[in-house]
Amino acid sequence: MSAKTPAMISAVIAVILLVLFAVVSVLLEMAALNGVSESQGITAITLSLVCHGVAALLLAFAAWWLTHWLISRFNLNKVVAVLITVMMSMLAGGTISFLSIIISIPLAGIR
Repeated sequence: MSAKTPAMISAVIAVILLVLFAVVSVLLEMAALNGVSESQGITAITLSLVCHGVAALLLAFAAWWLTHWLISRFNLNKVVAVLITVMMSMLAGGTISFLSIIISIPLAGIR
């Protein structure tokens, strides 16, 4: 088995977990925006979802590349490489999620 299969598996797992994380993040953002006008709230949530989508795509590519690199360069165990890559993508995704909420609220005009 080449490094292509674990790389694909890590990218798919990373995307699934990042989408689940984005759903939870948007639900928490909706609770935080309680009492804000509907147009401002929808603008903030849309901006946050765009950031989540772009981050999920970029992190899926990074998970694919990093898994392949860890296996081919360091001859790392395939399962360990997938676990490391998925954990790193979730850490980066959580950071980007937090920043997207912090950025989207002022951009929507909410003070």
